[in-house]
This record gives sequence, C-alpha cells and structure tokens, in this order.
Amino acid sequence: TRTLAQANKLAQRNLLQAITESSLEYISGQKGFREVFERFLQEVLGLTQSEYGFLAEVLYDEDANPYLKTHSITNIAWNRETRELYDKYYFDGLEFRNLETLFGRVLTTGEVLISNNPYEDPRRGGLPPGHPPMPSFLGIPVFSGDDLVGMIGIANRPGGYDDDVVDYLRPMTATFANFIVGLRAERERQAIENQLAESATLVTTLTNALPAAILFEDTKRNLQFVNPAFLEIFGAQGSPDDFIGMNCELVAEYSRPLFADPEGFFRRVHELLQAQETAAGDIVRLTNGKVYERDFVVVRQRSTVLGYLWKYREITAWRSEHEALGRVLDAALDAVIVMDSNGTVSFWNAKAESLFGYTPDEAIGRVLADLIVPEHLREPHRAGLERFLSTRQSTILDQMIRIDGRCKDGRAVSLDLRITCIEEGTCPKFSAFIRPVDAKH
Repeated sequence: TRTLAQANKLAQRNLLQAITESSLEYISGQKGFREVFERFLQEVLGLTQSEYGFLAEVLYDEDANPYLKTHSITNIAWNRETRELYDKYYFDGLEFRNLETLFGRVLTTGEVLISNNPYEDPRRGGLPPGHPPMPSFLGIPVFSGDDLVGMIGIANRPGGYDDDVVDYLRPMTATFANFIVGLRAERERQAIENQLAESATLVTTLTNALPAAILFEDTKRNLQFVNPAFLEIFGAQGSPDDFIGMNCELVAEYSRPLFADPEGFFRRVHELLQAQETAAGDIVRLTNGKVYERDFVVVRQRSTVLGYLWKYREITAWRSEHEALGRVLDAALDAVIVMDSNGTVSFWNAKAESLFGYTPDEAIGRVLADLIVPEHLREPHRAGLERFLSTRQSTILDQMIRIDGRCKDGRAVSLDLRITCIEEGTCPKFSAFIRPVDAKH
C-alpha cells in the first residue's frame, strides 16, 4: 500500500510538472497551442497507461447542436482511407458530430462517462469497420465556469477506468480548459485584427481613389494617413507611407512657397487647432492660381480627441465662375440676396449693401430675417419657410410681391421682391431680387 501511495504521489508530481512546463513553453512562445495540446495528450495517455485518445474543443453548429473539433488525436488510422482523412484534417482538426456515441453522451449530458465494456454498453454508437478494439473508454467533459468548452477522451487502459482516474486528471482538465479559453481569445483577437486590416485596406483604397486630398494627423500633429492626391497638390515627393510619423507642421513648412498667403494659411491652421471645432469651407489659394476648399474635422471617440482630418478639394473652375457671377450680380440694378434653407445669408451684392446698409461681411452668415424683415413679420416669414421645406408648396415664389423691409439704421422701406428657389438636393437655396418701390423700372 505504501509503495502504491508513493507511486501515485510521484505520478501526481509528474503530472503537475508536465502542466507547468507546457504552460511556460506556451507563454514564452517556444510552442504554440497545437504543440502544447500534443504534449498534454501524451502526458494523459502515459500517466493513465491508455492506448489512444484525443483532446477536443466543444463547438456548436447553426442549430445549437454541440460537436467536437480535435486539437490533438492519436493516429489510429487502420486503412488508406482513414490515413488520408487523418493526414488531411489533422492540423485543422477532425470534427465529430454524431451524438449517438459514447463521446456524444458526454456532450449531451455534460457528465463524465466511464465504460469498461463499450461493446455491450447501451450508450454506444458502434465502431466503424476495421476500427482498433476498444475494451474501455473514459470521456471527461471540460468546463470553464458553467460552459462546456472541451472534452478529453481516452481508451484502453489496462483494468479499465474509475473515479480515481478522473480525480487524478482534474489538474490537467482545469489546465486544458484554460488553454481552450486562451485559444478562443486568440481567435477573437485575430478575427478583430483581420477585420480591422480589411477595413483599413478598404478605407485606404477608397480614400486613394478620391479626387480630394486627405490627411489625418494625431493630437501631437504626427501624420497618420495621407493619400496620393494630397502629396500631388502640395508637391511632396515619395509615397504616402514615406510620410507616416512625420510632424505635419514641419512638412507644411516645406510647402510654404506654394501658398499665396502663407502667413494667413498658418495662422488659420493654428486657429482651427486651438478652437478644436470642426470647420468647413475655408478657401486656400496657391501661387499657381489654383483654389481649394478646405474642411477641418476634429475626430473624437466619445470625449477623447483622436486626431484631426484635413480635406482639400479643388474648386478653381467653380470659384472662377462664382466670382465672375458675383461681379455680374454686383453690377445688377437690383439688390440680390441668396439665403440657405436655414434662412442664413450666403450672398449679398453691392446693391444690397447700398439699399440696406449692411456690408457683405456684416450680412453673410447671419439670418436674413434678423437683417431686413420688420420684427412683426419675422414669425410669418419663418413659418412660411418651414411650410415650404415640408410641403414644397408656396404662393409667393417666382412672383413679384410688395413687402415692407427694414434697413440697418432702422428706416422702413417698401420693396418689390421676386424670390426664386434654387434646388440643391434636400437643402434648397433661395435667391431674392429686390428693388425699393420708388426706384425707376
């Protein structure tokens, strides 16, 4: 009895040593999951004197039925077909889905199964023709908390299996559960990395195809992304990857000669960074005559600023046409005012300044009703605008109407007015052509 106790104690010590060594080999990177599982299986077979077995993970199909996928299995192939099957699926893992078997019983009940006479066991599913004899079988479910995550199956121990063998293997079972949990975490991490890589590739592909110039910098102003269009606009030589990590302010200094107003350019950049607010529609002119519209976006995750996105879009031709149109409208005999769907002024010609007393700088960006509509008429004005935006119906568009207006100095003025809607998708704009009633037609 003493000799048997000493042997059991030695075996337990060997088991714990094997667990410790395998864990350290994995943590240190000397071995991967599959190599660790291989050693686990060999230790289990050796310490229990079993002939063959497997270590498997419990997975679930689309109908929530459990099945086994092996991470280590003894090669017991008995003919060419089974040898080819083993060789083909060994590294990816063999799958066992038939639950009408001894191991299937372990999956469906979550309980240890000991069978020392499988051939007459009513729970058996039978063995394939040519399968090696199996006079005894032990199936141990592997749990992580309340979740069944794996199974240890071993066969053909001399004298069969009992509860002592199950208790003896508990440290190995617990460690195997931890490794399966780790394997799943690694799979999830890898899946997330792959998804992020695919997303990054897609974003890069789409951004590189844009005609607009895109740059993203972190909060320390280190460049994190730039597309080819940006490098082309600012005359930078090399590929986008060459600039990653460089300081954006230093890079911009090399482009200083390109700007028509370099001091104004850098001053505005610093203003935007200091304000930490998204801004759109800045105009940037280059010495070669090209004109760009710049958008600045503060990229946040919840309340944390991640960085800054800069977008430049060439509007040289549009700007030229816009300025030419502005000169034509400035020469018009009528006051010409353009407002957006919020009622905000976006264009104010010279005649409007002469009539109402506000300069373009004073008027553009302000609500038109606050500038020229008498106070008692402002609410009907706003209500009419809202009604048109919701119904697209109006009784005053494209007709000459007479209304009362108000100048900057408070003077009342009677006006002849014609309003036209300029559709721009879901956000229309409105142009107004205005004359004082006493003006000659």
